[in-house]
Amino acid sequence: MNAPERTGSADAAEDRRTVVVRGSGAGFAQQIEVGGHRLAADEPVAAGGTDTGPNPYDFLLAALGT
Repeated sequence: MNAPERTGSADAAEDRRTVVVRGSGAGFAQQIEVGGHRLAADEPVAAGGTDTGPNPYDFLLAALGT
């Protein structure tokens, strides 16, 4: 069974989705952009972060759950 071929401008735009992660040398906070979506990630205060967003393990668990 062959997989359906994807065509059309909406599919082409989705294939070019860009992921950008920005952070600084100080601390663990990261700003993440995925297409038009913006997310924040950080470590908890107990781990040296500022708790401005979910930690990377939270994002990993969320990804596995989707």
